[in-house]
Amino acid sequence: MQIVWDIRVSLDLFLGGLGVGAFLMGAVLYYIDAKSYEGIVKKALVIAPLLVMAGLLLLLTELGRPLNVIKTLYAINPTSFMSIGIFLQSAFVLISLFIAFNVLTKGASALCAKMVYAGAILAGLVGLYHGFLLSGIAREPWNNAMPIIFFVSSILAGSSLSLLLNMDYAEDVAKKFKLPIVINMILTLELAAIFAWVYNLALTTASSKHIYDVLMSSFSIEFWGLSIVVGLIIPLALFTLVLLGKTTFRLVFVPASIAIVVGSFFLKNLVVYLGQMA
Repeated sequence: MQIVWDIRVSLDLFLGGLGVGAFLMGAVLYYIDAKSYEGIVKKALVIAPLLVMAGLLLLLTELGRPLNVIKTLYAINPTSFMSIGIFLQSAFVLISLFIAFNVLTKGASALCAKMVYAGAILAGLVGLYHGFLLSGIAREPWNNAMPIIFFVSSILAGSSLSLLLNMDYAEDVAKKFKLPIVINMILTLELAAIFAWVYNLALTTASSKHIYDVLMSSFSIEFWGLSIVVGLIIPLALFTLVLLGKTTFRLVFVPASIAIVVGSFFLKNLVVYLGQMA
């Protein structure tokens, strides 16, 4: 077994996912009511390019030749997922930096709706690319479930981070959009996608069964403890308590959001390393 991709690839997927989720959260609230949600829209659209840039820089250092990104921008290899991904992320960074500059200098209400829409499209493509980067490589753990698992994880973590940075708006957003219900639905979708992925590993081929055994033996703490229990079950339970009237959204939101963000990192890091053992 040879580990080719180190933690920098995991951090690129994680930080890029946070940026994607944050931008999409900001874009949604911008279209709903830019004036009322000025604070959260501004912070979400500003941190998005910074997070994606940080991840992209880590990815380029891992590849060994960071200056090759310039060549990638004008010489895209349509058969290379890495080449397509660097181009998509670079395009998103450029547009989102322009939007961030405008939202800081002119305010959310003055943003160009078409530019925000273009940024949201690119954010969605980048979010899906993170999963396709792995599923495009012929490894048993990196199957067709990756785009959904990674994209949903990014939406959960990025939107949670955006609201964490805007606690004054979080409770208002929760009330107006019934956020505990929405978050629990997305958490349930992520759980279903992950268990379908594990079920597929356990029953498909001899090679996938071996990877399943490695997952359950060598990565049981990362998978069950950090990715599933911390990242999904605990937030699901906390928001369920809110829905049952046993506690308030304000009391559970911070620990639940931190758990989601932490779980997102460990899930992506686990998948990156697991695939290299195939």
